Amino acid sequence: INFEFDVFYNLRTNILWERYGSVPQTTGMTLPRENIGKVENKGFEFLAGYNGEAGELRYNFSVNGGYSKNKVLFFDENPGLPEWQRTTGRPMYTGLFYQYDGIFKDAADIAANKLDYTGAGVNIIRPGDMKYKDINGDNKINSDDRLRNDKNGNPTFQGGASFGLQFKSFDCSVLFQGALGAQQNIGTESGRIGNYLQDTYDNRWTPENTSSVNPRITDRGNQYYSGGNTYWIRSSDYLRLKNVEIGYNLPAAISKKMGVNNFRVYASGLNLVTWDKMKIYDPETTNASGQYYPQSRIINTGVSVTF
Repeated sequence: INFEFDVFYNLRTNILWERYGSVPQTTGMTLPRENIGKVENKGFEFLAGYNGEAGELRYNFSVNGGYSKNKVLFFDENPGLPEWQRTTGRPMYTGLFYQYDGIFKDAADIAANKLDYTGAGVNIIRPGDMKYKDINGDNKINSDDRLRNDKNGNPTFQGGASFGLQFKSFDCSVLFQGALGAQQNIGTESGRIGNYLQDTYDNRWTPENTSSVNPRITDRGNQYYSGGNTYWIRSSDYLRLKNVEIGYNLPAAISKKMGVNNFRVYASGLNLVTWDKMKIYDPETTNASGQYYPQSRIINTGVSVTF
C-alpha cells in the first residue's frame, strides 16, 4: 500500500491591485497598481495505491486528488458596498449576479407582481420574462439586489482513479477523472447572428408551453435577463471515464514461432462516458459562449510487435 498526503498553506501579500473603491471615479484619476492585495490559499493533495496478487491474477488500483481554495483577505472596495456584494472573504474572480426566481408565465402572474423592475432597466414585463429576488427587501429590483458568488470557473477539487488487472495473457486498465466546485456562465451569441442552443430552444417559454422555469427566447442581449443572473450559471462538476484499454499477449511459444519477442493486440477508448450536470457544453470548457472544441470520443485498435 502506498499513501501520500500533503497539506499546503500560502498567504500572498504582494498582489498588484488598483484602488477601485476608496478613490471616487469623480476624481478622474487613473491610479497605478500597488502591492495592496492579500489572498489566502490553502488545500491538500493525496495519493493512495495498492498492488496485489491472487493466484495468476495481478491487480492494482490508485486514487489521487487535490483540494485548493483561495480567499481574498484584502481588496480595496467601496466602504458603502453591501456585505453580500463584497469581494473580501470570497474567492478571487467571483461575479455579481441577480438571483433567478422563476418565470412570469402568464398575464395573471404579472398582475400579481409587487416588485418594481425599472431599476433593472425593465419598462414592460411580458409573459415568459424572468423574475428576480428582492435581496434587500425594498420592493425594487436594481443593482443592490445582485449577490456575489462563492464560486468561479476553477474547480476546488480535481482527482482521478485508475484500476488495472492482468490475468495470464489478458490485461485491462481503466482511468477515471473528475472535478468539483466550479461553475460556468452560459452566454451565447444567439439570435440574428447565431444559432440557439438545443437546450434553450427545446425548453423555452411559449404561449403553448407556459413554462415557469425557462424564459422565452431573447435575441442576443436585448432583454434584461439575457445575462448577469444565476439562471445562466451551471455547475461544471463532472466525472469522466477517461480511458479504457483491453489487451492480449500471445503466449511466448507462439510469438517465438512467429519470429518476434512479443505480440500484443489491444483495443482502447478515450473519453467514453461523461457524467455531468451541465448537459450543454463539455464540462471542462472555460468559454461562456461555447467556443471550445469538446473532448472527442476516440476508439483505437492496434497491434504491438516487439522484435
